[in-house]
Amino acid sequence: MTSRNEVSGLLQWRMRSQLLIEPAGTISAAVSRMLAVQSQDLAAGRYAVAQRASKQCTRAEVDAEFNAGAIVRAWTMRGTLHICAAEDFHWLIAATRERTVAALASQRGKLGITATDSGRAEKIIGEHLQEHGCASRSELLRQLADHGVNVEAQRGYHLLMAAVLDGLMCLGPVPAASGLSAQNFVLADAWIKHPRTVAYPIQELVMRYLGGHAPASARDIAWYTGQTLTSIRQAIAQLGDQLAAAAHNERGEELYAAASQTELWEAQKQHSLGQLPLRLLGPFDEYYLSYADRSPVADDAVRSQIGPGSNGMVKAFWLRQGRAAGPWNADAAPTDRLGAALHQRYLGFRT
Repeated sequence: MTSRNEVSGLLQWRMRSQLLIEPAGTISAAVSRMLAVQSQDLAAGRYAVAQRASKQCTRAEVDAEFNAGAIVRAWTMRGTLHICAAEDFHWLIAATRERTVAALASQRGKLGITATDSGRAEKIIGEHLQEHGCASRSELLRQLADHGVNVEAQRGYHLLMAAVLDGLMCLGPVPAASGLSAQNFVLADAWIKHPRTVAYPIQELVMRYLGGHAPASARDIAWYTGQTLTSIRQAIAQLGDQLAAAAHNERGEELYAAASQTELWEAQKQHSLGQLPLRLLGPFDEYYLSYADRSPVADDAVRSQIGPGSNGMVKAFWLRQGRAAGPWNADAAPTDRLGAALHQRYLGFRT
């Protein structure tokens, strides 16, 4: 991927895959298309979903989908919080759990968390949620402490994460007037009415990731899903002609897409690439963070401004012609009409 036209074509295709050119129309459709939306920061996750759903989608509308049980939030790939379709929760957790738990084993060991500790915590959590229907994070930690479970340091956080990774619970309803970050835990089996079953989960991961992120390399897919590069390459081979190598990156790696996506793109290429729309992307946005290779989106100087920094934070940033153009400044509203409107909309999700 060397010429300017090739890079522009890649960025246009990715913006289209990521619903940043034409939104999905509904929140559920946007979340399902993306497979999962990174949501370490709930406000940022809401915003990322909203701008992929429609130009008018509000924070209240995203919260309504949480409250209706259509979407949930959970630690999935890489032990990172994501928003996903409720129907995808069980198979997605099952497909990615082994690698996530292995990656967390050392940290849990240092905290002295044993399988017995997790089992006891899940029994207490399960009984409390069965009785009360839902509970906040602080409420569950208080329940654990009241029953003699040590939740100091990061132990409580890891015990809650273990309960999610074991499929016991997920983050669902958003309490009224909860602000930016409050969300309640619910029992997954009681909350999710129609869970999907998937026969070949790693192949499903590959296809669903590419549906919302193509074109991407096997290395990109492995990084995002937390799976080994070997298992992803095997899944790509097993998918056969359902996938196509759409291009190559500067490392010479093949960039894949679903075969149906490449057919659509070839048809669209008969027209001019055109201007890519101005966008304001929030922290941890999928367009930037969900690829192992972020160089097509941002050069070294801009990446150092956006992050991840030493604290793991990835800042909100402006996207011009498909490339990061620098971090967003809350105190500096753009003077152009579109930029000012995007700036104001984003503030509505942050305050």
